[in-house]
Amino acid sequence: MSSGSSRARALVALSLLVLAPRCASTPSGVGGSGRAPDGLPGDAALLDESRRQEAADLASRVATLASDVHDMGARLDFTLWSEQGTLTLVGYQSSERGGRAGRDTDTAALRRAVAQALLTATHARSGEVALTLRRRPTTWAVEPTPAFHASRPPGVRTTPGHARLDPDSTSTLVDALHHLLEPVRVPEGGTVWADLSLHLEDDHVTGWRLEGWRVLPSSPDGKPRPVSREVALEAAHVVELYAPARGTRALHLGLRLSHRRGASAASGWVEESRVDFPTLPLARQRLGLLPTL
Repeated sequence: MSSGSSRARALVALSLLVLAPRCASTPSGVGGSGRAPDGLPGDAALLDESRRQEAADLASRVATLASDVHDMGARLDFTLWSEQGTLTLVGYQSSERGGRAGRDTDTAALRRAVAQALLTATHARSGEVALTLRRRPTTWAVEPTPAFHASRPPGVRTTPGHARLDPDSTSTLVDALHHLLEPVRVPEGGTVWADLSLHLEDDHVTGWRLEGWRVLPSSPDGKPRPVSREVALEAAHVVELYAPARGTRALHLGLRLSHRRGASAASGWVEESRVDFPTLPLARQRLGLLPTL
């Protein structure tokens, strides 16, 4: 056999080894599950460590989002798809916002509580997991629900791994969303609803647009106020949670924006969200070169 043929076969074998762990169609118990067919204890330990890292990574992003929510009584609801330790956000909403502000909470303690709740709730092989956070005066109450059987949503991940924007990319996204909200004007003492759409391709944000905004009934006809940058920061943190998924899709965010008299700008939050597959074409403005999430 020629040396050229031997080199070609070696390259093919190496390519298969590199690609195998990324294959989403790997049968249960092989590759994607982290287990070898003979179920060696070392492989089980590796899978357990992957589950722990996945839960810790998601808990960190959940805690980052929650750390900017100060309203006592606020409720954050996350719906996740769990598959062999891999977690994909498929739904998010917040409610009971706008109340009196509580004291700062311990973000590290919240990360630990969320990570433990996710590990406890994801022992099932696959299914939906509900995670609810309720804001107390000085802390967050974490309420997980064990995974229950449901049809697998589109776009979910099947192998665990790190997935987050670096700080520079997060800052770029915040700037982009704040610029997107510039046309929105909230009447002094009033409330506005705004709809944003973001275009995602796998784990990249590739475009976005303001779908529209409207002043809610009973709002006074006061001097218009701009939207604060903190609203864009919360929206970016929600996008970060949704980004580690697969496929071309549209992420829709519904924002409630309110102005308190005496404030220089309107505050607000992401109240509801949804993901559409496949996405409708969006007017695409490039974010620049974002790293892989």
